[in-house]
Amino acid sequence: MTQFEDKFMEIQIDMVSLAMEYVQNQAEKVYIYCISEEALLSFDVFYKINGVFVKLHRVNTVLDTKVDTSKNMMVAVQRFGLEDIQTMLDICQEYNREHPTEMWLIYDAQKNSLDSRYSYEGRYDKDEELLPRLEFEKWFEEVKKSTQA
Repeated sequence: MTQFEDKFMEIQIDMVSLAMEYVQNQAEKVYIYCISEEALLSFDVFYKINGVFVKLHRVNTVLDTKVDTSKNMMVAVQRFGLEDIQTMLDICQEYNREHPTEMWLIYDAQKNSLDSRYSYEGRYDKDEELLPRLEFEKWFEEVKKSTQA
């Protein structure tokens, strides 16, 4: 029987696969930010491609082989990402485990390695000014700055 840790890791791999599929495996790194807090679910992703950090809608500005960046495709990526978050919640509930309220996943395609950071603190239900999009933007800018230093 598959253990909780295996299923939990499997869902993270699914998220990375989804993000890599969107860019047809042309990314050096994938950065995924997820929120699963109360009624709030959020999934967003950005990439490092050819040394440049870009969000979903800008990948074709740096990709060698262009991909479908239509609104429908971007919405599909986010919808499948949200489904993965729901699956993660279901797995945590099935095994009676606390679920992370925030996840930061960084997949390095060249090393085939996944770094992950989790928070179990309910930040979003405590702060009405806190918005997933703004936290995602903040992380995007932090990663860009940290690699330029």
